[in-house]
Amino acid sequence: MSVLKKTAALVGSLCLLIVVTSGCLGGGSKPLGWSGATVSGDDLYYATLTGRLISLDIATGNPRWQYDMENAKGVYGSPLVVGDTVYIATYSGFIFAVNSAGNLKWKYPTDTKLPHSVVTGLVYDSGRLYYGSTDGKVYALDADSGAKVWEFTTEDKIWASPVVDDGVLYIGSFDNHFYALSADSGSELWDFEAEGVFTASAIIADNTVIIASLDRSLYALDTQTGNKEWQFTAASWFWATPVVFGDTIYAPNTDGSVYAINVNDGTKLKQYDMAASVSSSPVVVNGEIVVATQGGLISIIDPISGLVRKLADLEVTVRAPLAASGNIIYVHSQTNEAIYALDTTSGAQLWLYKAQ
Repeated sequence: MSVLKKTAALVGSLCLLIVVTSGCLGGGSKPLGWSGATVSGDDLYYATLTGRLISLDIATGNPRWQYDMENAKGVYGSPLVVGDTVYIATYSGFIFAVNSAGNLKWKYPTDTKLPHSVVTGLVYDSGRLYYGSTDGKVYALDADSGAKVWEFTTEDKIWASPVVDDGVLYIGSFDNHFYALSADSGSELWDFEAEGVFTASAIIADNTVIIASLDRSLYALDTQTGNKEWQFTAASWFWATPVVFGDTIYAPNTDGSVYAINVNDGTKLKQYDMAASVSSSPVVVNGEIVVATQGGLISIIDPISGLVRKLADLEVTVRAPLAASGNIIYVHSQTNEAIYALDTTSGAQLWLYKAQ
């Protein structure tokens, strides 16, 4: 990477840090947020910075309905769709369950005491919702009623979204620990201590849990014991959640690279130069990896040839994770509160929706 590109990536990381510390930590006038889009059937759901949950027709981008989440103060996690219900967590700390017609089913908590902010997304498993809070706790709720089932306390705030696999909930905390909890009871099974905090979600590959940390490392841990299998360290933060395709992890980094890493032993296979900082989680479409930089440059990595080709330059801020359905990717820009639908085969913009 050239000195100019390294400088740009460093500026991107610093900007991300400023956004985080001014928004998530409450140091600025208002929180921001970067809710990703969620595709379910013929619908796409996303949330705006002002806390509006929007349903769009995935074919046309026309809005079906909008629901204003009272006092949301921003949204960071992507909507979660289970059956006919859309679940979403807000920066104000409230969890909303909205039906497929855009009507409120329940909200948690129900008392008048304001909860701590929630920066994570939600995960569903076996009738329960799970999330982490800036009060340092992991919560399990009944998905039908919103009633709290259990809570688990870590030693610092939580920004990373949980993952549940085979009855085990995995989540990282700002206390530098990554936890494996019983999804049924919330009891701790094991924890792993890193040298930095965790902001990304884990991914599961067979019997290995892979987690990125802001100590600049990517860790592979045994799902049963939490023992470290390997560690890969880069130049800057692994902020976003990586993706796994075949035996390769594609991990975006705020140094402006996407690292291709062997999932079995952690060796670096290739380093792709994205020319700018990447904090958005990529997606796999037709065997290729789609990546967005913070500046809105959308590129596609061909794992077979190792070539990178430009798909589009939206010239807007992109921090939200990408979403995909078939050959189409959906990009939520934080610059103009817009959703872009792009055809990955041609690069054509199929539609654009801007929240009013």
